[in-house]
Amino acid sequence: MRTVVVDAALALAVLSEAICVLGVLASATVFDRLHYSGATTSVAPFLVLVAVLLRQPHPYTSPVWNALFTAVALFTLNNVLSHALARVARQRQVGDVKL
Repeated sequence: MRTVVVDAALALAVLSEAICVLGVLASATVFDRLHYSGATTSVAPFLVLVAVLLRQPHPYTSPVWNALFTAVALFTLNNVLSHALARVARQRQVGDVKL
């Protein structure tokens, strides 16, 4: 039963990444591309974390901590990076962007 849930979580992670890639390819503007590229770090890393949690016999092993740190770092740092890239893109389109 655990193997089925792990496989389902990994399949959903791959599917969510594929949908985001298709969204990036189909987007017209840089802001739409940033939106879809930001979505890649919202769902998939946490689905992989769930798969790692279910696969490991003990929850306090190194792979679980690595997956947790990676998921949280991707989720947090991608928001900061997307915001910075959006500011630069807006500045190039409009001119000066004031705080």
